[in-house]
Amino acid sequence: MNFRRFGLCALAGGLVLGPAGCGESGDETKQAATSSAAPATSPAGPATGEPAGGGQKLGGKEVSLTLPSGWKQVDPLTDDSEVVRTSFSLTGEMGPVIEKLLDEQKKQGVVFAIDTSVKSGYAPHAQAGCDRGGLTGASLEQLKRKQVALEPNSKLTDVKVGGKPGFKATYSSQKRDVEVEGVTVRVPVSGDRFCFVDIEAKKGTMPPQAEQLAASFALA
Repeated sequence: MNFRRFGLCALAGGLVLGPAGCGESGDETKQAATSSAAPATSPAGPATGEPAGGGQKLGGKEVSLTLPSGWKQVDPLTDDSEVVRTSFSLTGEMGPVIEKLLDEQKKQGVVFAIDTSVKSGYAPHAQAGCDRGGLTGASLEQLKRKQVALEPNSKLTDVKVGGKPGFKATYSSQKRDVEVEGVTVRVPVSGDRFCFVDIEAKKGTMPPQAEQLAASFALA
């Protein structure tokens, strides 16, 4: 699980714990300016009708997703299965700290889901919700700069979510003891707030449904 997606700063070993908005600099701005971007498209809008792919509707306080077949909503704080605990980084010496972070996320309305076809290890999983931009802000350009600062190989594409401009990023990086690849969507909503969906998997195991999941992201 990538806690940098929740407006947090990097600490040791890829774990992120600090206050929102750390690490912006001129170099990061330069990196963001050179990131790839395409004309705005609309990967996500208000979900209506039957869930695509036979999945279920997953709704948070401010966002919603349509889970593909084989995915389900989970609560990492109460699900003690090995695959959920591993995927959401609740194992190891930092597990208790991460558990507290997850509790804070839940209080803010963040929801979690996992690909049930993977029975052990680091399974594809997702989280979605909203957060404050903090010190680095929550404008579209500020969110792009933060994304590239945290994941330098990010490829950015402009999108719209519920008519609001945002971006989708794909990336790969080393997180603790596993190499991962991820898809994230960010959209500013009001003031210093933005909403997001993050999907992450062990490198080489990202399922095709990840794009479907990202495209179903909608503002509630």
